[in-house]
Amino acid sequence: PSCRGLALAAGWLALARADHGQGACSAVSGVIIGDDSIAEKTSVQSAGECCEACHQNADCVAYTYDEHQKTCFLKDNTNDSIPRDHRISGVVIGRHQLWNACEGASASLPFCDESLPLDKRIWDLVERVKLGEIASELTARQSSAIPRLGLPAYYWGTNAIHGLQNLRCIGDLCPTAFPAPCALAATFNPKNVEAMGQIIGLEERAYFNAKEHDSLDTWSPTINLNRDPRWGRNVESAGEDPLVAGLYGAAYTRGLQQEGEDRYLQAVVTLKHWMSYTLENYRGVTRDTVDSKVSAWDMVSSFLPQWEIAVKEAGAKGVMCSYNMVNGRPTCGNKDLTEILKHDFDFTGYITSDTDACRDIFQTHKHVKTGEEAVRECLLSQTDIDSGDTYVKYLQSAVEKGVVNRSYADQALYNTYKVRFELGLFDAKGSKESKYASIGTDIIGREAHQQSSLTAARESMVLLKNSGTLPAKKGQKVAVIGQAANDTEYLLGNYNGPICPDDKFDCYPSIFQEMLRLNGPSTTMVSNLDTTEAVAAAGSADFVVLIVDNAKDGGREALDRERISLCPQQDAVAKAVLALKKPTVLVLVNGGIIGIDELKDLAPSILEVFMPGVHGAQAIAETIFGDNNPGGKMPVTMYHSSYVDEVDFMDMSMVAGPGRSYKFYTGVPLFPFGFGLSYSTFALEAQTEEPIIVDSAGSATLDVTVSNTGKFDGDEVVFAYMTNESDVKVGTPMPIKSLLTFQRLHLAVG
Repeated sequence: PSCRGLALAAGWLALARADHGQGACSAVSGVIIGDDSIAEKTSVQSAGECCEACHQNADCVAYTYDEHQKTCFLKDNTNDSIPRDHRISGVVIGRHQLWNACEGASASLPFCDESLPLDKRIWDLVERVKLGEIASELTARQSSAIPRLGLPAYYWGTNAIHGLQNLRCIGDLCPTAFPAPCALAATFNPKNVEAMGQIIGLEERAYFNAKEHDSLDTWSPTINLNRDPRWGRNVESAGEDPLVAGLYGAAYTRGLQQEGEDRYLQAVVTLKHWMSYTLENYRGVTRDTVDSKVSAWDMVSSFLPQWEIAVKEAGAKGVMCSYNMVNGRPTCGNKDLTEILKHDFDFTGYITSDTDACRDIFQTHKHVKTGEEAVRECLLSQTDIDSGDTYVKYLQSAVEKGVVNRSYADQALYNTYKVRFELGLFDAKGSKESKYASIGTDIIGREAHQQSSLTAARESMVLLKNSGTLPAKKGQKVAVIGQAANDTEYLLGNYNGPICPDDKFDCYPSIFQEMLRLNGPSTTMVSNLDTTEAVAAAGSADFVVLIVDNAKDGGREALDRERISLCPQQDAVAKAVLALKKPTVLVLVNGGIIGIDELKDLAPSILEVFMPGVHGAQAIAETIFGDNNPGGKMPVTMYHSSYVDEVDFMDMSMVAGPGRSYKFYTGVPLFPFGFGLSYSTFALEAQTEEPIIVDSAGSATLDVTVSNTGKFDGDEVVFAYMTNESDVKVGTPMPIKSLLTFQRLHLAVG
């Protein structure tokens, strides 16, 4: 495909503004709220107009906007909630009374009695739900309201991979956006991830308190391994090492949930995607049809460890099971996998399916024959929430026909309500005394939050090569060349929420704009793929910033890559510019890695920036001019582009072909995992000479002295590996080396 031939990652939706001078509406994507309609309006151009129509109708409490048909449906109820693509629904704020549970007549019911034990309260609520109401309660993205119980609707599916999605800016206040996970992983600083989680949780509370978004749940983070560079969702992966991915998930969880900081959780994570999920759509095999064959050794050594860390050590309260099958069984219908979560990892939260994964069990995987049997498989495996319509269509009949006992559905209700209880959503009194009650919309996107995002972007810069051209001097003639030079969207990654109030991206600067700000008017730009223009601009410059990217052709959700090389047009421009032998920095903007091959030798300097986010342009320009000393490291191996011809993408084995990841790859990479230079130099000396003794808990201490021997203050990451130097033969593959721990240090000169 051409460099411009593919859209950016699917799965995001910037919602239209839906407010009016006399009132406002909430707005959520992918769902129909309310049954029947009291009026329909055609030729409606936005969800905002639909909200306006609902607000002007005194009987309207909810609306649904059909984006394809441009039709607005007005409702006088919120009785039902059905997942549906290309729909935006919401309620009129202030008119819709069911936002908080346990207010009004329902306050006297036992499940609202805060003096009772939590278990007793939850079961009291579960027992009041009628069979015909269960399916809607166990459906995402939004569970329905039950007005007779004073139970409000609840939105489960707020994506928050690196900032809140599925909602809108409130006036000029937009949620904070962070670098994509591939860039955050390059910081090797879990504090950045924990700060992001805390900020996302705070801002989600602000939206909830303002009655803008009825959710305190996130479908994040992604902790699947970057198993192969062709996977379309590597942009949202924390890299190829299970320890790094696990610590990433744990840091996000601690930051977002804030367990122990208040009597309630701040918000709830949903780790995804359980289990062995690293394929989208490759040569006709899709995530909905694939049966991933995973050995017990690969499962234990590569695909399970990150989950144990995030669940057992950080207490994650949510897990999303994936579309695929593993060894002949659908992940959302696999009791043995759930047993690992519940009993081995002490998981006490809820499980949701990915979108239509329960339906896949009988429609695409053909694991069972009917929808009722698919309901049984999901409920028996404790898939509490069905993101789709399988429960809505088949749960009641499955119970009535005796295909599944209602007790399994009741247990699913218990698990999901428990999460909402732990958030304080059924404590009318206690929740008002919580520190979260006072969180207002003024914290959304505030300066301190933006600074956290900027810090993460700065720390994510990975200097791969420097032949003395960096840092560049300011004030010289600089040419900025590349299709990503003047478009901030190229820097963002996937699952982006609303970035700017007008649903665009230009409220944050591009790379060219930041280079111009720091360097002055002697900065020029070529932002197309015209080789003649690029060569002319570079030829008249003293210094060249040459940007290449795979933002448009680097895979995405539902589509894997066939190749990992730079697309031909960009490759031609890059080689022509580099042939001039000008002082040049090659800037790599990518989610999954780009196999740059001979460009490694042709470029005097190389800066890997991954997808650094809304403040990425500032971080890039500051790094080029030396205002930011790069300290990031590669969280993945950069292979030659020929790697895709050496390893079968469909083979899940980590030792297939020449091997996968730094642990098993026997070839010579372009740049290895953990690699990254600095403008400074560092010395490391181990203080422990005796054999390291591991205690009964599996821990050991190694004293290391690290010093900055260069001319600039800077950051260094210390990695501790265990290497395999034994001659003992074992029946399973042994890694070349394995990461044990790491720590990022900031060191002044001297």
